[in-house]
Amino acid sequence: MTSFEKFHPVLTAHYTLDWLTQTPVKQVDNLYTNPNISTVAAEKLPTQILDTVKRINHIMQKVMNDKQLTWGVTDSNNQTFVGIITISGFDHPNQIGELDFIVDQAHSEALGEIVRRSIQFVADHFNFNQLQVNLSVPNDVVQKSLIENQFKTNDQKHFILDL
Repeated sequence: MTSFEKFHPVLTAHYTLDWLTQTPVKQVDNLYTNPNISTVAAEKLPTQILDTVKRINHIMQKVMNDKQLTWGVTDSNNQTFVGIITISGFDHPNQIGELDFIVDQAHSEALGEIVRRSIQFVADHFNFNQLQVNLSVPNDVVQKSLIENQFKTNDQKHFILDL
């Protein structure tokens, strides 16, 4: 497998996906404490800035060990930090990747473009057969974005995309 260290930054038409360490800790901490749209993986977010620092270090350790790809997402026009997106599942034998995200609710319009670019990135670089997104609670904004990106669901909480 290719080293994940080269997979940054990744660009969309309006957003830059770069290592989480490129985002000021205070902005990441604000994302965790502000209203956000997120997947199951973000259920237990840090509540203290020191815990945010530890979480960022833990995330980047996983990236450098080729266990997951996690990027901070910034609006390329005004440098506003809008969220975090993660691709994981590389150590699962079933070739099903997982897509997780935390997006500031005020920037929910970014979700579709970020998800679309992540799907294309997975298709270009990895041999997953499917990509899944799991939500702890149904969310209309997320559901609309995922369905627009060809994900299927039976229960509005678990989404699968055949690659």
